[in-house]
Amino acid sequence: MDSIQGDKLSIFVLGVGGGADHVYKGICSSSLLLLKNEQPFCLIDLGLGVVKALSHYGFALPPNVVITHNHTDHSGELPVVLRVEHARENRLRVIAQEEVSSRLQSHRMAEHAQVCNIQELAVWDTAKEGERLYLDKDYYLRFYRAKHSELCFGFVVYRQSAEEDGLPLFAYSADSGFDKSFYDDISVAPLLILDARENGNDWHAGFDEVSALIDSEVFIIGHGIEQEDISNAQTQLSLLKPGQVLELSL
Repeated sequence: MDSIQGDKLSIFVLGVGGGADHVYKGICSSSLLLLKNEQPFCLIDLGLGVVKALSHYGFALPPNVVITHNHTDHSGELPVVLRVEHARENRLRVIAQEEVSSRLQSHRMAEHAQVCNIQELAVWDTAKEGERLYLDKDYYLRFYRAKHSELCFGFVVYRQSAEEDGLPLFAYSADSGFDKSFYDDISVAPLLILDARENGNDWHAGFDEVSALIDSEVFIIGHGIEQEDISNAQTQLSLLKPGQVLELSL
């Protein structure tokens, strides 16, 4: 465990855009970059505009790419990136819950199915809900099903420790309506990054619903909402912005 004690982990916010934001406004889709000792370690979602955002901030693609679901703003660049990187002899590891991975390979990657073997374009690494999936020997995640129009899984990232379940570091809801069971699962983490809208609906939680999670430090991907738009009753919610860095306590 000594090597872990010296690690520095942080989350770099690449984008906070929604489904139409990149197409109509050129705004990067919602994506996060996990940095380990200031080096790209794991990319979280690869929607439209993400590769350009990586380049803009001076980062290279990390070896691990987590995909939460098959909506364009979370996986839209995956086919092109995997094809280009494979041609460069850089076979990325695509991490997803097993059913999401199947959907990505059969639907998102369909444009390449006639010209190459989809299985060979990446290392497709999967897990069932709640199972450990290791990012490396020291860190792992567990997927939990979100409440969304497309099959979607948020997750909790853990640090390996002497404790049987490890030490939860942060959780990401991906896109989800408010579901108590799901929020109970991910709220074990001290830092939560949540999808939320001013007015919640079946597929996206509302500010009032997530503001109740006061036992954790909560950050919101608000898809265009500004901090001043949040009411005084919800001041504990912090809206993420591109370029922002969240330091993780180990």
